Amino acid sequence: MGEWLKKCRRVCLAFTLILSLCTCTYAQASQSEVDRLKEESKNATQAVDDINKKKKEVEESKGKLETQANDLTGQINSLNSQISTVSGEISQTEADIAAVEADIETLNGEISDIQDSLDTQKDAMKLRIKYMYENKSTNTLVNFLECGSISEFLQRLEYMAQITSYDKDAVTKYKETQDDLKDKKEDVEEKNAQLSAYKTNLDTKKTQLGTLVGSTTTALNTTNSQIADTQAAIEELEKQLEDAKAYEKRIQKQYQDAQLALAQKLAGEHGGYHGGYSTTDEETLLLAALIQAEADNQGAAGRLAVGSVVMNRVASSKFPNSVAGVIYSPGQFAPVTSGRVAIILANGPNSGCQYAAAQAIAGNTNTDALFFFTVSYAQNLHDTQVAEGKEGFLDRTEGTIINAHYFYNYK
Repeated sequence: MGEWLKKCRRVCLAFTLILSLCTCTYAQASQSEVDRLKEESKNATQAVDDINKKKKEVEESKGKLETQANDLTGQINSLNSQISTVSGEISQTEADIAAVEADIETLNGEISDIQDSLDTQKDAMKLRIKYMYENKSTNTLVNFLECGSISEFLQRLEYMAQITSYDKDAVTKYKETQDDLKDKKEDVEEKNAQLSAYKTNLDTKKTQLGTLVGSTTTALNTTNSQIADTQAAIEELEKQLEDAKAYEKRIQKQYQDAQLALAQKLAGEHGGYHGGYSTTDEETLLLAALIQAEADNQGAAGRLAVGSVVMNRVASSKFPNSVAGVIYSPGQFAPVTSGRVAIILANGPNSGCQYAAAQAIAGNTNTDALFFFTVSYAQNLHDTQVAEGKEGFLDRTEGTIINAHYFYNYK
């Protein structure tokens, strides 16, 4: 966005140079001076348009950057939310792992206790077996002979069977419990391994999200810096625009004053046109086209008055001595400049305007004025000059209103 500022400064420098070259006042009214001021006025208006266009482009760029910044902020918020969720999952997984590890530790203790019980049972069995063999209690015949009766013998045998059965059941039970605990431990260890792997994945995801937050934050900072640059460019363009508009107003005023001064200079003494000028058919059509462009809706008197102004100028030594010369003089008739007259000529002026042109050329004029404005323009000009503390335009001229036009000469 630094380029915006550079471009704006270049525009400002160029504009300042133009301003310094074009703010001179004119010593005397001349056609060349009017033409120069007209061109400068046109350039000033173009400068305002160019700055407005540039300002609009920068504002659009700023709008896009602001949208981009909002999107990036949304992405960062979303990523931070995901990080928060993953962090919660990591905490829960760590708690689950701690619980599983506690279960493993408990199972290890239970397995150790069972193993101790199993070892104790085995030791007890060994001692009993040793005792029975050493005392020949396992020999059925000896036991029979030693017993005083069959009942005692049977009791002794039943006792020995019960001890043996108890030892077998105890060993079997301990073994089964030990096997169950080992299976349970394997399941818990597998769950612990799964939880550890899940936590590793979560840690990786959290790291990746953190990286994305960092890169997105960097992009957001860059975008915000670009927004600041465009805002600075807009502010500089607004200042240029203010200066350009002030200059445009000033140069247009000079152009207007120069036109009026030239008109006053050219007016001189005149008595109006009363006929005697020989024209070609082409000139008659040209005058009719101008009348149609300027006053087609102003009635017969209004159309004839416009034709009279042209012929009065032809008769004046201060203007070109031909209809074409008067009509095509630079900056004199707006419809000529806009191309309206050329369009009417191409299609052919209407009969009412051709009649008004013929009457004016024949000398049947209805005003000796050399100039005319629309009444509304003349009134606005008058109001502006009065507001500026000057003598009003209408007070400095003598003229008459014919329909919507004010026809005048200078005092």
